[in-house]
Amino acid sequence: MLWVLGLGFSLIAGHFAVEFFLAQLRKYMGLGDKPPLLKSYKGAPPWLTGGLERTFFTFLVAFNVSGTPAAMIGWLALKLATNWNHPDYIDRPEARAFAFSGLLAGLLSMLFAVLGGQICAQ
Repeated sequence: MLWVLGLGFSLIAGHFAVEFFLAQLRKYMGLGDKPPLLKSYKGAPPWLTGGLERTFFTFLVAFNVSGTPAAMIGWLALKLATNWNHPDYIDRPEARAFAFSGLLAGLLSMLFAVLGGQICAQ
């Protein structure tokens, strides 16, 4: 039962909390929707990436795998680096702002994975 609760918290509550946070943050930052140039390539849908990362890290936390915090930070750094250094985004301040807002949303996503994993581990 705790596994269902923990995974539900991580995946479902995490999804909606991160979406809400990201929408509000980008609204506050005055970013609105992504400009067409930033949509010029197809990437993985954010809901899929977020769901997979929260699932993966929820299990790592639940099973108390050593090095999990470092892996979480490494994952966020890798995601940020792929957005930050994309050739289409160089010298585009709005792209950097979108990347930074994505990093903050990733931190929130990791928080839900940690809390969900802690629930599962009880």
